[in-house]
Amino acid sequence: MELRFIANDFPRLLNISNTGNHLKAALEDIVTNYGPQDEYPIEVLRGVWSGPTGIAYLFLHVSVEHPKLLIAGQTCLSWAKEYIRGNRHHSELKSKGCGIFDERLAFEAVRASVSKDLSHVRNFVSHTSRFLSDEYPEEMLHGRAGTLYLLRMIRHWVPNSAPLVERSIVMVTNKIMEKGPNWTWHGVRYLGSVHGDIGIITQLVITTPPLAPRLEEQLGRLLDQQFPSGNWPSAEGRTNGELVQFCHGAPGFITSLLSLRPFFPSLQDKIDECIKKGRELIWKEGLLRKEPSICHGVLGNALWVTTLPCTYWPHSSLLTL
Repeated sequence: MELRFIANDFPRLLNISNTGNHLKAALEDIVTNYGPQDEYPIEVLRGVWSGPTGIAYLFLHVSVEHPKLLIAGQTCLSWAKEYIRGNRHHSELKSKGCGIFDERLAFEAVRASVSKDLSHVRNFVSHTSRFLSDEYPEEMLHGRAGTLYLLRMIRHWVPNSAPLVERSIVMVTNKIMEKGPNWTWHGVRYLGSVHGDIGIITQLVITTPPLAPRLEEQLGRLLDQQFPSGNWPSAEGRTNGELVQFCHGAPGFITSLLSLRPFFPSLQDKIDECIKKGRELIWKEGLLRKEPSICHGVLGNALWVTTLPCTYWPHSSLLTL
Protein backbone atom coordinates (compact mmCIF):
# COMPACT_ATOMS: atom_id res chain seq x y z
CA MET A 1 0.00 0.00 0.00
CA GLU A 2 1.40 3.39 -0.99
CA LEU A 3 2.10 5.74 1.89
CA ARG A 4 0.15 8.99 2.09
CA PHE A 5 3.42 10.93 2.25
CA ILE A 6 6.80 11.12 0.53
CA ALA A 7 9.78 10.29 2.73
CA ASN A 8 11.41 13.52 3.91
CA ASP A 9 15.20 13.56 3.74
CA PHE A 10 15.60 17.33 3.40
CA PRO A 11 17.96 19.14 5.78
CA ARG A 12 16.25 20.68 8.80
CA LEU A 13 17.43 24.20 7.97
CA LEU A 14 16.16 25.27 4.57
CA ASN A 15 17.31 28.60 3.21
CA ILE A 16 14.50 30.09 1.15
CA SER A 17 15.67 33.42 -0.21
CA ASN A 18 13.81 36.18 -2.03
CA THR A 19 10.48 35.42 -0.38
CA GLY A 20 9.19 38.82 -1.48
CA ASN A 21 9.85 37.91 -5.09
CA HIS A 22 8.05 34.59 -4.65
CA LEU A 23 5.03 36.38 -3.15
CA LYS A 24 4.92 38.90 -5.98
CA ALA A 25 5.19 36.14 -8.59
CA ALA A 26 2.42 34.11 -6.95
CA LEU A 27 0.05 37.07 -6.76
CA GLU A 28 0.77 38.08 -10.34
CA ASP A 29 0.02 34.50 -11.37
CA ILE A 30 -3.37 34.79 -9.64
CA VAL A 31 -4.37 38.04 -11.33
CA THR A 32 -3.14 36.76 -14.71
CA ASN A 33 -4.78 33.33 -14.66
CA TYR A 34 -7.76 34.03 -12.42
CA GLY A 35 -8.38 37.72 -12.73
CA PRO A 36 -11.37 39.66 -11.39
CA GLN A 37 -14.59 39.17 -13.35
CA ASP A 38 -17.78 41.15 -13.71
CA GLU A 39 -19.70 38.06 -12.59
CA TYR A 40 -18.78 34.64 -11.27
CA PRO A 41 -20.28 31.20 -11.87
CA ILE A 42 -21.89 29.73 -8.79
CA GLU A 43 -19.64 26.67 -8.75
CA VAL A 44 -16.54 28.73 -7.88
CA LEU A 45 -18.12 30.57 -4.95
CA ARG A 46 -16.91 28.97 -1.72
CA GLY A 47 -16.63 31.76 0.79
CA VAL A 48 -13.17 32.56 2.06
CA TRP A 49 -12.25 28.91 1.55
CA SER A 50 -11.65 29.38 -2.18
CA GLY A 51 -12.76 31.57 -5.05
CA PRO A 52 -12.89 35.34 -5.58
CA THR A 53 -14.00 36.24 -2.06
CA GLY A 54 -11.07 34.34 -0.60
CA ILE A 55 -8.73 36.04 -3.07
CA ALA A 56 -10.08 39.46 -2.06
CA TYR A 57 -9.35 38.58 1.55
CA LEU A 58 -5.84 37.44 0.63
CA PHE A 59 -5.09 40.75 -1.08
CA LEU A 60 -6.52 42.66 1.89
CA HIS A 61 -4.03 40.94 4.20
CA VAL A 62 -1.10 41.47 1.86
CA SER A 63 -2.01 45.15 1.49
CA VAL A 64 -1.30 45.63 5.20
CA GLU A 65 1.82 43.48 5.37
CA HIS A 66 3.27 44.95 2.15
CA PRO A 67 1.59 48.33 1.58
CA LYS A 68 4.02 49.38 -1.18
CA LEU A 69 3.81 46.15 -3.16
CA LEU A 70 2.42 46.58 -6.66
CA ILE A 71 0.91 43.63 -8.53
CA ALA A 72 0.53 44.21 -12.26
CA GLY A 73 0.76 47.93 -11.59
CA GLN A 74 -1.92 48.09 -8.87
CA THR A 75 -1.82 48.09 -5.08
CA CYS A 76 -3.01 44.99 -3.27
CA LEU A 77 -5.90 46.94 -1.74
CA SER A 78 -7.03 47.87 -5.24
CA TRP A 79 -7.01 44.19 -6.18
CA ALA A 80 -9.02 43.34 -3.05
CA LYS A 81 -11.67 45.84 -4.14
CA GLU A 82 -11.67 44.42 -7.68
CA TYR A 83 -12.19 40.84 -6.51
CA ILE A 84 -15.01 41.76 -4.13
CA ARG A 85 -16.83 43.77 -6.80
CA GLY A 86 -18.10 41.12 -9.27
CA ASN A 87 -21.69 39.83 -9.26
CA ARG A 88 -22.10 36.61 -7.24
CA HIS A 89 -25.77 35.98 -8.21
CA HIS A 90 -26.59 35.65 -4.51
CA SER A 91 -30.29 35.15 -5.20
CA GLU A 92 -29.42 31.84 -6.89
CA LEU A 93 -26.95 30.63 -4.26
CA LYS A 94 -27.94 27.88 -1.87
CA SER A 95 -26.69 28.34 1.67
CA LYS A 96 -23.80 26.11 2.68
CA GLY A 97 -24.38 26.83 6.35
CA CYS A 98 -23.12 29.73 8.40
CA GLY A 99 -19.36 29.19 8.34
CA ILE A 100 -16.42 30.34 6.27
CA PHE A 101 -17.55 28.20 3.31
CA ASP A 102 -20.85 30.05 2.90
CA GLU A 103 -20.37 32.52 0.04
CA ARG A 104 -23.08 34.99 0.92
CA LEU A 105 -21.98 35.31 4.53
CA ALA A 106 -18.26 35.40 3.75
CA PHE A 107 -18.83 37.94 0.98
CA GLU A 108 -20.62 40.30 3.37
CA ALA A 109 -17.81 39.97 5.91
CA VAL A 110 -15.00 40.52 3.42
CA ARG A 111 -16.84 43.38 1.71
CA ALA A 112 -17.25 45.12 5.08
CA SER A 113 -13.59 44.50 5.90
CA VAL A 114 -12.36 45.89 2.59
CA SER A 115 -14.71 48.89 2.42
CA LYS A 116 -14.84 49.78 6.17
CA ASP A 117 -18.46 50.72 5.43
CA LEU A 118 -20.67 50.36 8.51
CA SER A 119 -23.74 49.77 6.33
CA HIS A 120 -22.13 46.52 5.16
CA VAL A 121 -21.42 45.61 8.79
CA ARG A 122 -25.08 46.16 9.65
CA ASN A 123 -26.09 44.00 6.71
CA PHE A 124 -23.87 41.16 7.95
CA VAL A 125 -25.12 41.23 11.54
CA SER A 126 -28.73 41.34 10.35
CA HIS A 127 -28.32 37.69 9.30
CA THR A 128 -26.80 36.30 12.45
CA SER A 129 -29.93 35.71 14.54
CA ARG A 130 -31.11 33.00 12.15
CA PHE A 131 -27.93 31.01 12.84
CA LEU A 132 -29.18 30.27 16.35
CA SER A 133 -31.41 27.52 14.95
CA ASP A 134 -30.48 23.96 15.88
CA GLU A 135 -30.17 23.08 12.19
CA TYR A 136 -26.73 24.70 12.13
CA PRO A 137 -23.63 22.88 13.43
CA GLU A 138 -20.85 24.34 15.56
CA GLU A 139 -17.77 23.65 13.40
CA MET A 140 -15.76 26.11 11.31
CA LEU A 141 -16.48 25.33 7.67
CA HIS A 142 -20.28 25.30 7.76
CA GLY A 143 -21.12 26.20 11.34
CA ARG A 144 -21.27 28.79 14.08
CA ALA A 145 -17.55 28.74 14.87
CA GLY A 146 -17.14 30.03 11.33
CA THR A 147 -19.67 32.77 12.05
CA LEU A 148 -17.59 33.80 15.06
CA TYR A 149 -14.52 33.90 12.85
CA LEU A 150 -16.25 36.22 10.38
CA LEU A 151 -17.55 38.47 13.16
CA ARG A 152 -14.06 38.69 14.59
CA MET A 153 -12.73 39.48 11.13
CA ILE A 154 -15.08 42.45 10.84
CA ARG A 155 -14.28 43.62 14.36
CA HIS A 156 -10.60 43.69 13.47
CA TRP A 157 -10.74 45.29 10.03
CA VAL A 158 -13.48 47.78 10.87
CA PRO A 159 -12.47 48.98 14.35
CA ASN A 160 -15.52 51.20 14.91
CA SER A 161 -17.78 48.22 14.18
CA ALA A 162 -17.37 46.67 17.65
CA PRO A 163 -20.66 48.05 19.04
CA LEU A 164 -22.48 46.59 16.03
CA VAL A 165 -20.99 43.09 16.16
CA GLU A 166 -20.74 42.44 19.92
CA ARG A 167 -24.37 41.46 20.37
CA SER A 168 -24.09 38.91 17.56
CA ILE A 169 -20.85 37.58 19.05
CA VAL A 170 -22.56 37.05 22.40
CA MET A 171 -25.60 35.33 20.85
CA VAL A 172 -23.55 32.97 18.69
CA THR A 173 -21.09 32.23 21.49
CA ASN A 174 -23.88 31.41 23.94
CA LYS A 175 -25.45 29.02 21.44
CA ILE A 176 -22.16 27.20 20.83
CA MET A 177 -21.55 26.86 24.57
CA GLU A 178 -25.12 25.68 25.11
CA LYS A 179 -24.65 22.91 22.50
CA GLY A 180 -21.32 21.78 23.96
CA PRO A 181 -19.16 20.25 25.12
CA ASN A 182 -20.09 17.21 23.03
CA TRP A 183 -20.23 18.99 19.69
CA THR A 184 -20.88 16.82 16.64
CA TRP A 185 -20.87 17.23 12.89
CA HIS A 186 -23.01 14.76 10.89
CA GLY A 187 -23.34 12.78 14.10
CA VAL A 188 -19.58 12.39 14.66
CA ARG A 189 -17.49 13.90 17.49
CA TYR A 190 -14.71 15.35 15.38
CA LEU A 191 -11.65 16.75 17.14
CA GLY A 192 -9.76 18.68 14.45
CA SER A 193 -9.46 22.31 13.54
CA VAL A 194 -12.09 22.56 10.81
CA HIS A 195 -14.90 20.24 11.89
CA GLY A 196 -14.09 19.57 15.52
CA ASP A 197 -13.44 20.57 19.10
CA ILE A 198 -10.04 22.25 18.81
CA GLY A 199 -11.28 24.59 16.07
CA ILE A 200 -14.44 25.47 18.00
CA ILE A 201 -12.54 26.10 21.24
CA THR A 202 -10.03 28.28 19.39
CA GLN A 203 -12.70 30.53 17.93
CA LEU A 204 -14.53 30.80 21.25
CA VAL A 205 -11.45 31.75 23.25
CA ILE A 206 -9.81 34.09 20.75
CA THR A 207 -13.10 35.90 20.22
CA THR A 208 -13.96 36.04 23.94
CA PRO A 209 -10.86 35.35 26.11
CA PRO A 210 -12.75 35.26 29.46
CA LEU A 211 -14.24 31.92 28.30
CA ALA A 212 -10.86 30.19 28.67
CA PRO A 213 -11.34 28.92 32.28
CA ARG A 214 -14.63 27.29 31.30
CA LEU A 215 -12.92 25.41 28.46
CA GLU A 216 -9.66 24.46 30.19
CA GLU A 217 -10.75 20.98 31.23
CA GLN A 218 -11.95 20.19 27.73
CA LEU A 219 -8.72 21.46 26.17
CA GLY A 220 -6.75 19.33 28.62
CA ARG A 221 -8.64 16.23 27.50
CA LEU A 222 -7.81 17.04 23.87
CA LEU A 223 -4.12 17.35 24.71
CA ASP A 224 -4.25 13.96 26.40
CA GLN A 225 -5.57 12.35 23.22
CA GLN A 226 -2.36 13.01 21.28
CA PHE A 227 -0.85 9.74 20.08
CA PRO A 228 2.78 8.83 20.87
CA SER A 229 3.42 9.51 17.18
CA GLY A 230 2.52 13.19 17.69
CA ASN A 231 -0.78 13.06 15.82
CA TRP A 232 -4.36 13.20 17.06
CA PRO A 233 -7.36 11.07 16.09
CA SER A 234 -9.68 12.73 13.61
CA ALA A 235 -12.68 11.89 15.80
CA GLU A 236 -13.52 10.70 19.30
CA GLY A 237 -12.76 7.01 19.80
CA ARG A 238 -10.79 6.50 16.61
CA THR A 239 -7.44 4.76 16.98
CA ASN A 240 -6.10 5.61 13.53
CA GLY A 241 -3.82 8.66 13.39
CA GLU A 242 -2.70 8.64 9.77
CA LEU A 243 -4.27 11.95 8.65
CA VAL A 244 -1.43 14.46 8.98
CA GLN A 245 -3.23 17.47 7.53
CA PHE A 246 -4.79 20.69 8.68
CA CYS A 247 -8.44 19.57 8.79
CA HIS A 248 -7.75 16.39 10.75
CA GLY A 249 -4.56 16.01 12.73
CA ALA A 250 -1.45 17.65 14.09
CA PRO A 251 -1.11 20.58 11.64
CA GLY A 252 -4.45 22.09 12.66
CA PHE A 253 -3.97 21.26 16.32
CA ILE A 254 -0.56 22.94 16.43
CA THR A 255 -1.85 26.10 14.83
CA SER A 256 -4.73 26.29 17.28
CA LEU A 257 -2.51 25.51 20.27
CA LEU A 258 -0.07 28.28 19.38
CA SER A 259 -2.92 30.77 19.53
CA LEU A 260 -4.55 29.26 22.61
CA ARG A 261 -1.36 28.99 24.65
CA PRO A 262 -1.41 32.53 26.18
CA PHE A 263 -4.93 31.99 27.52
CA PHE A 264 -4.17 28.73 29.38
CA PRO A 265 -1.13 29.36 31.62
CA SER A 266 -1.60 26.17 33.64
CA LEU A 267 -1.50 24.07 30.45
CA GLN A 268 1.44 25.79 28.76
CA ASP A 269 4.02 23.10 29.55
CA LYS A 270 1.70 20.41 28.21
CA ILE A 271 0.87 22.53 25.16
CA ASP A 272 4.59 23.03 24.44
CA GLU A 273 5.19 19.29 24.66
CA CYS A 274 2.31 18.56 22.29
CA ILE A 275 3.49 21.18 19.78
CA LYS A 276 7.02 19.74 19.78
CA LYS A 277 5.79 16.19 19.16
CA GLY A 278 3.34 17.35 16.51
CA ARG A 279 5.97 19.30 14.60
CA GLU A 280 8.28 16.29 14.58
CA LEU A 281 5.49 14.23 13.04
CA ILE A 282 4.70 16.84 10.39
CA TRP A 283 8.37 17.01 9.41
CA LYS A 284 8.44 13.23 9.08
CA GLU A 285 5.07 12.60 7.38
CA GLY A 286 4.00 16.01 6.12
CA LEU A 287 5.10 15.79 2.47
CA LEU A 288 1.68 14.62 1.36
CA ARG A 289 0.99 13.06 -2.01
CA LYS A 290 -2.29 14.99 -2.26
CA GLU A 291 -2.59 18.25 -4.17
CA PRO A 292 -0.52 21.00 -2.48
CA SER A 293 -3.45 22.74 -0.80
CA ILE A 294 -3.55 24.39 2.61
CA CYS A 295 -6.27 22.16 4.05
CA HIS A 296 -5.22 18.70 2.86
CA GLY A 297 -1.78 19.20 1.36
CA VAL A 298 1.88 19.97 1.80
CA LEU A 299 1.40 23.75 1.62
CA GLY A 300 -0.64 23.75 4.80
CA ASN A 301 1.76 21.36 6.50
CA ALA A 302 4.73 23.56 5.57
CA LEU A 303 3.03 26.51 7.22
CA TRP A 304 2.09 24.66 10.37
CA VAL A 305 5.46 23.02 10.99
CA THR A 306 7.24 26.41 10.86
CA THR A 307 4.55 28.86 11.99
CA LEU A 308 5.03 31.32 14.82
CA PRO A 309 2.20 32.00 17.30
CA CYS A 310 -1.03 33.34 15.86
CA THR A 311 -0.13 33.37 12.18
CA TYR A 312 -3.18 31.32 11.30
CA TRP A 313 -5.65 32.19 14.02
CA PRO A 314 -4.84 35.83 14.76
CA HIS A 315 -7.50 38.23 15.91
CA SER A 316 -7.79 39.27 12.28
CA SER A 317 -8.08 36.05 10.38
CA LEU A 318 -8.39 32.36 9.82
CA LEU A 319 -7.21 32.32 6.36
CA THR A 320 -4.08 34.09 6.25
CA LEU A 321 -5.10 31.74 4.10
